[in-house]
Amino acid sequence: MTGFRQVLANAGWNLLGTVLPLLAAAAAMPYLAQRLGTERFGLLTLGWVLIGYFGLFDFGLGRALTKLVAERVGRPTAADLPALCSTGTALAGAAGLVGGLLVAALAWWAGAWITRDDAGLRDEAALGLLVIAFGIPPTVGTAALRGILEGFQRFKLLTAIRTPAGVLLFVAPCISAWFTPRLDAALLAMVLTRWLLLAAHWWPCTASLRLSVALAQRRWLQPLLHMGGWLTVSNIVGPVIVYVDRFIIGGLLSAAALAYYAAPFELVSRLLVLPVALSGALFPALAAAQGAGTGHGPGRELRRQALTLTLAGVLPLALLGAVFAGPLLDAWMGAEFAAQGARAMQILLLGFAFNAAAQIPFAALHGRGLAKQTALLHLLELPLYLGLLLALVRAYGIEGAAAAWAARGALDWLALSLLLRRAETAPPRPAA
Repeated sequence: MTGFRQVLANAGWNLLGTVLPLLAAAAAMPYLAQRLGTERFGLLTLGWVLIGYFGLFDFGLGRALTKLVAERVGRPTAADLPALCSTGTALAGAAGLVGGLLVAALAWWAGAWITRDDAGLRDEAALGLLVIAFGIPPTVGTAALRGILEGFQRFKLLTAIRTPAGVLLFVAPCISAWFTPRLDAALLAMVLTRWLLLAAHWWPCTASLRLSVALAQRRWLQPLLHMGGWLTVSNIVGPVIVYVDRFIIGGLLSAAALAYYAAPFELVSRLLVLPVALSGALFPALAAAQGAGTGHGPGRELRRQALTLTLAGVLPLALLGAVFAGPLLDAWMGAEFAAQGARAMQILLLGFAFNAAAQIPFAALHGRGLAKQTALLHLLELPLYLGLLLALVRAYGIEGAAAAWAARGALDWLALSLLLRRAETAPPRPAA
């Protein structure tokens, strides 16, 4: 079984792969806000959210591939890998194409809804959604290929891909904005980067094993779609829970209020790089332990060490960020953003601490193949969160949205921890 040192090394590569993109994002956002204007910048942040959210069309195949590959690497069942991975990537390709066509069909109506009062901006938003539709196939395909590489625990290689690609995702819209402030042009620059990212993942996957539609086998559909199906529920509901506040703010308040909220939200959410990097490395390690049939003990120790490290990293960041929220936003985005968004940032940092802690039981549940439990939890959380969010945004504006997001994070951490404790009382599940 992979020990905590290996998990920590893999998490280090994950973390390294996010540092330069974070710096690029920090530099790009003030520039984009200035070049595009507040309204277009606010809508661009929605574009970032949407292109990631529409990755749900991978139907959880990337995560399912990670688990199934990790259970077989280095074991006699490794002979199954070409057929398994070919089946998964073929499914992902088909799903990405269908998803892109569906989003393209809805693009013009949705663009008109987002910007009802500005005809020029409405046309740009509608064209931008068509561009996002063009970006769905590479986003879905990349998720499947990344899942394969994570199953092989090739985190160093993934970092070598992720770092320049992550920087380019922010630099490309800046280059576009230098020529024109149009929203659709900025989104097109970002989408073209997604296609480059797909190619960068395809080459190392095909160097490790043969991938071909001809190798796909029907027997892999059930294990892929069983876990992937429940992961799809989480992939649909989870991002809605995380990002619906932006749509509520844009609908009930204004595009300017959305920008004032999105800036501190982006800053706070980027602080999740440590727990996300750690949980990303923890997931295949726990799946490999499950495949080896080593029981609960080693996995429990891995989680304990991961949680200790996570809390040691995030709690000081949350405290310092809350104390210096105003000066940080002022230095980064300017006095107007600091005046409007500092209090929301302080509240969001509380939710960040709970969100960080929740990454560990979430990864552990998926490592045990218990995607159904997390999906049902998300389905339960969604209506509760929406009701709270609507009430608090109407009453307190963006500070109310931040409070609802933080409260949801606390509930999520508590519920996931209880689900994991309950799962550990049951016998270990066999590998799929």
